[in-house]
Amino acid sequence: MREIEIKVRLKDPKQTLEALNKLGIKLGLPKKQHDVVYGQPDKQGFKHGGNWLRVRTEDDSKVFFTLKKSITGELDSTEHEVTVDSAHEITAIIKHLGYELSSDLTKIRRTAHSSNIEIRFDEVPGLGTFMEAEKLSAYDANPEEVATELWKLFESVGLHKADQVTSGYDVLMRLHNGDKP
Repeated sequence: MREIEIKVRLKDPKQTLEALNKLGIKLGLPKKQHDVVYGQPDKQGFKHGGNWLRVRTEDDSKVFFTLKKSITGELDSTEHEVTVDSAHEITAIIKHLGYELSSDLTKIRRTAHSSNIEIRFDEVPGLGTFMEAEKLSAYDANPEEVATELWKLFESVGLHKADQVTSGYDVLMRLHNGDKP
């Protein structure tokens, strides 16, 4: 599947939540997500089609292993994900494959759905509050058309392209910490 998403940093999270509620979009309960991301040591990552691997532990119990490969940018990628029994074991496998730690961060996420769009409301300590809209599409989907559909939803709750963020949280955190993206 191809995951196409847009993201904004929220200036007024409370106002955005109220606008979502007015549209009948109710966010689910908060979930803690601890994401540890690994990259290939001699690759440029997202911007050049590099693979990256993520181990996500949700609510300190369920573990997801994800491989992503960028298509046109960080927020447009192919994605393959499975649940695994052990974060420790999958991390050992990743390290044996030669991948290196890229980022390690925790966020609180609430999700909702509107038609075939997943909406995410994320609080990321040190970075702020964000909203994402994601649509899983066919590999040959037109990313501009999908983004236009996602922006219609965002605009309906008062969000603007001027607040768009085009990097993943791992890259934003590295920049925030003064590291290379």
